Amino acid sequence: MQDAVLTGVETRTSSPLKITRGENFQSLNTQGLYPAGEGASYAGGILSAGVDGIKVARGWH
Repeated sequence: MQDAVLTGVETRTSSPLKITRGENFQSLNTQGLYPAGEGASYAGGILSAGVDGIKVARGWH
């Protein structure tokens, strides 16, 4: 999609928080936010974070 906006944030910290998401992968608290990867607590390493990101990117539409 030519008008799509993709924002990826990388941090060097860890957090015990989990950003909950619904079946459409969107945050339950913040419309338009699609949490994925380690920072959102959906992955445990760089490979699984990448896989989760792909899953979210393909499944949000």
